[in-house]
Amino acid sequence: MNSMTGYGKADLKTKNLGVSVELSSVNSRFLEYSLRFPKQLSFLEPQVKELIAAKVSRGKVTMSINYEDHGIGIDKLVVNKLLADEIYSQLQELKEKYGLGGEITLDDFLGFPDVFKVDKAENIEDKIWPCIKTAVNRALADMVAMRKQEGQNLKDDLLKRLRILANGIARIEKLCPDNITYHREKLSQKINGVLNGVPADANRLEEEIAYLAERCDITEECVRFGSHIKQFGATLRKAGSVGKRLNFLLQELNREINTIGAKSGNARISHEVVELKEEIEKMREQVQNIE
Repeated sequence: MNSMTGYGKADLKTKNLGVSVELSSVNSRFLEYSLRFPKQLSFLEPQVKELIAAKVSRGKVTMSINYEDHGIGIDKLVVNKLLADEIYSQLQELKEKYGLGGEITLDDFLGFPDVFKVDKAENIEDKIWPCIKTAVNRALADMVAMRKQEGQNLKDDLLKRLRILANGIARIEKLCPDNITYHREKLSQKINGVLNGVPADANRLEEEIAYLAERCDITEECVRFGSHIKQFGATLRKAGSVGKRLNFLLQELNREINTIGAKSGNARISHEVVELKEEIEKMREQVQNIE
């Protein structure tokens, strides 16, 4: 089980190239990318995304790649010196002919786009991609290792809180018979107060009391709560992306404990319900960071 929080960095230098990769990840419902490339390397974005997707299934991944060209020749500025000579000669001639003042400077050449040209190197992907790929994979391995360690810490904490839930629902289950008895007695008192001594059909009265008390029975909810606890524990022990399933199970646990609280009306059970809801909320916050 992995966390969605992690950080990784890698530096790689070859004879002709220096590459630095830094990436981090935070929680997100899906896999998202925020990639920053030098303009000259933007064409590598699809390949880099593919590398990330092979290691990460959820989270927002932010990555920056920087490079130093030590001679590989990614882009090369070419000056058309013959054209520059011709432009200079023509400008000088115009100055003399029309008596113009001022010096001829570099700014005068910038108005002629053909003087300067960026020459794109051929087969640049074949030259640079192996180095970029190695650096990205190293940084990814670093980040994934951190996510794994964070995931183990989250797992340990969730297992501890899961035991608190199991112990709490066990205490509630022990109070279930008392809860039914409590509601039977309470209903009997209310009905006798309403009748105020007026004779009533004893059998029918007992049936109604039993029916109303049954509606306050929380046994089924306790059983489902216990089942969700077992599923949650089994999911925690699985590898891979389990965050969404854990979040769903927490929703179900919360649903059952809310029903137990609404049906019980027993002060001791209500106290246990409040404690369990607090633990579920803490677990929910933790699960948001699980891949």
